[in-house]
Amino acid sequence: MESVGALGSPIGANLLSLPATCPWDEDEESLGLEGIKPKSSPIPRRRSSVSSDDSLPPPSSSRRVSFADAFGLSLVSVKQFDARGVTTPSGPLESDLNEDKEYYMVPLFTLPQTTEELVLRVHEQKLELESLELISGTSTLRGIVRVLNVCFNKMVYVRTSLDSWRSHFDLLAEYIPGSNNGGMDCFSFKLTLVPPFGEEGARVDFCLRYDTSLGTFWANNNEKNYSLFCCEKIKVKAPNVSENRRKSCLKITR
Repeated sequence: MESVGALGSPIGANLLSLPATCPWDEDEESLGLEGIKPKSSPIPRRRSSVSSDDSLPPPSSSRRVSFADAFGLSLVSVKQFDARGVTTPSGPLESDLNEDKEYYMVPLFTLPQTTEELVLRVHEQKLELESLELISGTSTLRGIVRVLNVCFNKMVYVRTSLDSWRSHFDLLAEYIPGSNNGGMDCFSFKLTLVPPFGEEGARVDFCLRYDTSLGTFWANNNEKNYSLFCCEKIKVKAPNVSENRRKSCLKITR
């Protein structure tokens, strides 16, 4: 009797032959491992470099949190400020700002004393300074220039110097609407001086220029220019009442 399943039997050869490849051969060859590994427990593969987990920095032992007291230092830093240099709103700084300063003007020239004299100068030199004043409570000069109406288009300038003509600038005067009278027009100008001034005050020198289509005309106080000083009034402080009372309380011993 023939035994079923014997090796070399043509009948059982196909039943006992191993398959050509095993399902885990590829894993073994690629990983270089020997032996049989179950498919239910695969060996983890190396992740790609483009994985999102690789973008996170690896944990480093150099990142440590330390406090100042571990090195013998203080946890609180206290800085002291000197309150003596701080001025309160009711201090002397506010009183200086709120104190009204007064100014006065010392002109070194004389204006025409009568209307006839003014009209005569305007006809002779085509323009003349009619008035000049210091606006009360300010250091601003306001002047009026009267010109002869030789043409419709005209420009009036005040050439001013604050350093005895080492330098100068031209200030444009503005036409005063409705000022035409007897063939003459009026222009006004303002000049603001910035304190503090020197001991003698701020010196101002200026002359007048009148530009027309017929030519340019000047007025400069008979070639002496219009000069003046703007000074600050020095206020005399009233005696302190408390000091007077304190002195009166002193008794004279004999």
